[in-house]
Parts: sequence; C-alpha cells; structure tokens
Amino acid sequence: MRARMAEWQTRQFEGLLGDEPVRVQIPLLAPLCKVAPKGSYPEGAPVENNMSKLKVNKDFFNKWSPTMSYILGFIFADGCLVEHKNGYHGLDITSKDLKHLRLIKEQLKSEHKIGKKERGYRIQIRNRNIYNALIGLGLTSRKSKTIKFPKIPIRYFFHFIRGLFDGDGSVFIWKEPRWRHTWQIRTTFCSGSLEFIKGLRRELFKNAGLSEGYLRRGSRIMELGYAIADSLKLYKFIYNRNSNLYLERKRKIFEAFVADQKISR
Repeated sequence: MRARMAEWQTRQFEGLLGDEPVRVQIPLLAPLCKVAPKGSYPEGAPVENNMSKLKVNKDFFNKWSPTMSYILGFIFADGCLVEHKNGYHGLDITSKDLKHLRLIKEQLKSEHKIGKKERGYRIQIRNRNIYNALIGLGLTSRKSKTIKFPKIPIRYFFHFIRGLFDGDGSVFIWKEPRWRHTWQIRTTFCSGSLEFIKGLRRELFKNAGLSEGYLRRGSRIMELGYAIADSLKLYKFIYNRNSNLYLERKRKIFEAFVADQKISR
C-alpha cells in the first residue's frame, strides 16, 4: 500500500465534487534559503533597489492572533529567512497558489511585489523587524534540516496547524479495490527536519487527540501520515467556525469525503 501511495502523485476524487476532478499532489520540499552572494539575489521575483523602503506591517508577528498564527504556520512550511551579504535581512514566502499568496500579502499590508517562479510564486520582504520577530518565534535561516517545532499558545494552535498543512500538508483520496472500492482518505505533513516532524506528531497527539500516525523517511524529507480516523479528526480540528484563512481546495476535498461518508451510511 505505501509503495503504491508513493507512486500515485496525482489522484482524482471522482464524482464527489461535480464534473471537475480534484487533483491532489504530493508537495515538493521547499528549497533551502541560502545566503545570497554580494551583488546578487535569490532567483524569483524581480528585486527593486528600494525594496527595503516598501511598506509592510513590521509589527505583524509581535502579537498573537488567528491570522498571525496561520501565516506563521504557512511560513514554517513555505517560507524562509534570508540574510544577504549586502546587509538586508528579510523573508521569502512561496506558494503555488497566487490568489492565496495575495491574501497573505494583504494581511501583512505589504507593498512588495509577487514574482513568478518556475513552480509557483514568491514574495520577498525586506524588513529587519519582521526578520527578528520570526527568529524569536523559532524560525531559522536555512531551516529545512534544522528547524524545531515552535512553542504555540494553545488557543492559536489549530490556526498554526492549518497554515502548516496548507503549506506542506497533503490530503489523498482514492478508491480501494480490496475493500469494495470504498473511498479512503489519508493526510500527510512533510518536513526536512526530523526534530520538527517529531515535535509536530507530539503536539497533534497532545492537543488534537490524534494517534502517533506513522513516520516515513525519504531521501530528502520526513513524512508524518494519518489514516481515515485521524484524518477526520484533523479536519474537524483545523476547520471550525473560527477558521478565518485557509486553502479552499484542500478543505473542499475533506468536505467531499465527509459528505460521501454520510451518503454511504
């Protein structure tokens, strides 16, 4: 089963969302953010000479809120800190979803431009205050292999997890021929850091009532996965009446599966 799951990088959840199939893809590991050499910039969005003068809410990460917690989780998945030899410190956030990146930019009240990358989009924000705040919250430069799970206030924990899931999480749905072709669901989180993924498993066990799931080591990433019962617990945990920001396409997959379970009973 696991070998076959690894091979199926794209799934079609047929018949549950109308005529349009849902394609669910295994996320790629976010690239490492390296210290850029003097006189050059990381590949991606065009960089303006006055980027550091562009407006942004420099205090955004200084106070906990549902939106701040969600975006922090998203950054832990799809963002990185940049230390440039030219002297600037900043934040990069990448996403395949341009609309969603625009929403994040809006919440940050940022004037920085969103640039096109080969596999998505990126916004680069130069601001020392934001950089220092994120350092204080547990983010590090070159984070992929070294990052540890941060301390999150319990009241904001599910917002952080929802952001993390929207960045580096996946939901898989497929029909299993061995069990009367019933629909199955599996959710996963990915990280290059073993310490981070172990911390995530521990906190989900403690705060969301999930089991320990399974850990699988790949050549570049660690994967934490959950089967049906835990996937449904995760769905109920991260999406509730207080969920103010999320990737709609992922939530729709969960909701379609839940709707099918009700019909099948």
